[in-house]
Amino acid sequence: MGFLGLALASYAQTDPSASTAAGGAVANWMGAPGAWAAERMLFLFGPASALILPLIYFEARRLWVLAEDDDDDGELGPAPRWWRLLGLLALAMTLLGTVLALTFDTPGGTLPASMGGLAGLFGAKAIGAFAGLLPVPAQGWTILGLALVCLAGAAVLAGRVFPLEWRALLRASTRLRPAGSSPARD
Repeated sequence: MGFLGLALASYAQTDPSASTAAGGAVANWMGAPGAWAAERMLFLFGPASALILPLIYFEARRLWVLAEDDDDDGELGPAPRWWRLLGLLALAMTLLGTVLALTFDTPGGTLPASMGGLAGLFGAKAIGAFAGLLPVPAQGWTILGLALVCLAGAAVLAGRVFPLEWRALLRASTRLRPAGSSPARD
C-alpha cells in the first residue's frame, strides 16, 4: 500500500512506462517499478485509482486482526471475498472516472488518459453516444443526469466496499493504550 501510494503521489509524465518512450532518469520515488505501476493505474482509472489504497489497508487490517484474535468472536463480521470487493471497487472507480471524464473533457494535463482514465473515457463516450440519440435540447440534461447517476452509483459502491466499522474502530483505540492505563473519563 505504501509503495503504491508513494508511486502514485510521485507520478511524472516523463518517466519511462508503457505510455511513453522516455528514457533516462526516473523521477518516481519508487523507481522504474513505481513509474510503471502508477502509469498503469492512472491510465486505467485516472485519479480515482487511489481508491485501491484504502482497500489494501482494510484487507490487511482484517488479516492482522484475524491473526491476532485467536478466539474469533466475529468482531469484523464475515469476510467478503477479496475478488468481489475488487470488482465492486473497479466498477466504482469506472463510474467516478466517467464523471471526471465528463467534467474535465478538454485534453491536456499530465495524466496518461485524462482525468477519467481509459475506463472513464469509455463511460463518458457511452453516455455521449446515448445522449446523441436524443433531441438536441435534451442532450445536455441527459448527460448531467447520467453523470449524477454515475456519481451516486460510485458513492454507493464505494460505501459497500468500505463500510465503516465504528465499533471495531472504537475498540481499536483501546488496544493502542499502554497496558494498565485506563481511559480518561469526564
